[in-house]
Amino acid sequence: MNLYRLFLERSLQLVRAGGRIRMIVPDSLLREQSSAPLRNLLVTEHEWTSIWSFPESARLFAGVTQGVLVLGLTVGGETQEMISYGPAGSDDLCNVRGLDPSVPRLVLDRERWERWSRADWSVPRLPADRFERDRMLKTIDELAELPRLAEEGHWLAGESQRVRVRVGEIDQTNWSADIKPWRKGSRGAPFVRGIHFRNDESNVWLQHPAFDSTIPSTAPERKQAKWCGPLKPANQPRLACQAIVNAQQTRRLRWIVLPARCVLGNSVNHLQIPDDILNLLTAEFGGLDEALGWLCELLNSEKLDAWARAWAANNNVNNYELELLPLPPVQMQVPSNLA
Repeated sequence: MNLYRLFLERSLQLVRAGGRIRMIVPDSLLREQSSAPLRNLLVTEHEWTSIWSFPESARLFAGVTQGVLVLGLTVGGETQEMISYGPAGSDDLCNVRGLDPSVPRLVLDRERWERWSRADWSVPRLPADRFERDRMLKTIDELAELPRLAEEGHWLAGESQRVRVRVGEIDQTNWSADIKPWRKGSRGAPFVRGIHFRNDESNVWLQHPAFDSTIPSTAPERKQAKWCGPLKPANQPRLACQAIVNAQQTRRLRWIVLPARCVLGNSVNHLQIPDDILNLLTAEFGGLDEALGWLCELLNSEKLDAWARAWAANNNVNNYELELLPLPPVQMQVPSNLA
């Protein structure tokens, strides 16, 4: 239990009904799964009136590098709507009003909030730009009621299994002696880690010296790029995801088709898709690589990445963030056997 949660819960106990509290806490309270019980308490047993959100870049307090949140609460009652202010900077603080009126605001009515968050009362991270903000809100409204990647009962789930998010099989620290540089002319199992994922405005790709001999000999992609250990590499391609740890970046998730015979570092995740679904997709598309390429394009969509940025809890990406990704509708592209 984080100390700030104990302070907040104790403050609510000490203040009489109708009393008001303001409290400064880490902004991870808004989206971390472990904070869901506390958010539920604030919404269902108290009146959560407002939040002021200051991102990491605001540097509100010296020595504090994470985002900061100012909670406004009235003890007792129940929350019907909450006003979310931000992102704000230190220059937006003022003596009379507290916050400059130019700071973006969002009124979250309970019904919409509950639908967005599936009643765990998470609050999305929104950009300051008005047009980007409106676009992201539209995306959240559009995707909120779709089935989630790791749930049952959708076209990518098997009859008795679900899609699972797995961590890469090799811990780089424990197996460092078995991870070597990939020199020109090297042979062996490619060791793939986060640095080998690349993207531009429209594409995501794997940049590893095993598949691109033009990578310079001194490039960081060649370091820690060859697996020489006892663990045998996977014998079929996989869908792998590298999560960009800085939640403020323009892209949150990068999905690639990881070729067969590759070994994956534990800084990267991959999907374990039920065999019966893989077999159907392979038959429909004429090959597993082609089927995974089709899925990869869906997962790399701009809307899905916008969703991931909005609900990012912190600079780390937990497996549950990937498991709770909305599964994009496939419309006319759906394979006939999965319709």
